[in-house]
Amino acid sequence: MSTAGASAGIRAERALATRRRMVRAAYDIFSSEGFIGTTMTAVAKRSRVAVPTVYYTFGTKVALLSEALGAAIVGFDVWREPPPEPIGIADLVTANRWWGDLLTAATSRDALEVFVTQGAEILRRVGPLMPALHGASGDPEGLEMLRIGEERRVETYRAVVDAIAAKPAGLRSDVTTETATDIVVVVFSAETYQGLVSRGWSHERCASFILQLLASQLLAAADP
Repeated sequence: MSTAGASAGIRAERALATRRRMVRAAYDIFSSEGFIGTTMTAVAKRSRVAVPTVYYTFGTKVALLSEALGAAIVGFDVWREPPPEPIGIADLVTANRWWGDLLTAATSRDALEVFVTQGAEILRRVGPLMPALHGASGDPEGLEMLRIGEERRVETYRAVVDAIAAKPAGLRSDVTTETATDIVVVVFSAETYQGLVSRGWSHERCASFILQLLASQLLAAADP
């Protein structure tokens, strides 16, 4: 690699590290202060950058919240930047590092366990952001962000249900993939998870309860 190429690579890595630092700072502040209480100035101070850097990188507070949500979903250590639009379902599911394990699971129960175990970790990260996300709904840009986010969540869950249904044993005979998707969307949500946590439940208890609930509602009786 040429010296110029190496320098460009170093600059890109530094820029990415700075972006991740700002996103993580935003996540922490949004989680503790909500949407209204979070300021770009506070994010800049916590991430040790100039305020104009935050505005230049993200543009608006809603865009910053959207990146904080995206990083919480895929993992702060692998977050790079928002995916290009439009994003297809293949891009949505493969962004999850557990997708390969779900596809290779031997049975529908095994696949469901992969999804719930790994997905519960996402819910644990997303849960603290829920008040900020709801607070952003009063902003037209925020409302659109929430609409797109929910649309993507439903599409991802539909793909998960299709994969589970194709496994040995599959779904209950009286449950269609559409009904199964509806159940997963409602039960396996950050709101449900956070509600259980607020009642004093541990992460492990939440994940175990949701797994058993979904298994009883979705999976064929032949699948223990």
